[in-house]
Amino acid sequence: MKELPQIILETVASLNKMNKKQERLIEITADGIIDNDELDDFIYIQEELEKISVNVETLQLWSERMLASGAIDEDSYNKRKLQRSNN
Repeated sequence: MKELPQIILETVASLNKMNKKQERLIEITADGIIDNDELDDFIYIQEELEKISVNVETLQLWSERMLASGAIDEDSYNKRKLQRSNN
């Protein structure tokens, strides 16, 4: 299990890469067809999106572990989460 700083740094790094590739993804997908000359960039973008997905799952597992261990107060966590979902 990774620690929080590593999870966050890896997520931010992937998000930064995706910010740089956002326009390219629009170019590639605008016509609904991925041509051979677009394929390498498309695969790269997919891989970065997968890294983000894995990091989100890792953060969720980390949160669950902290809640289970008592490092994060579960009652406070749940109350704040409920408040946020009501906004």
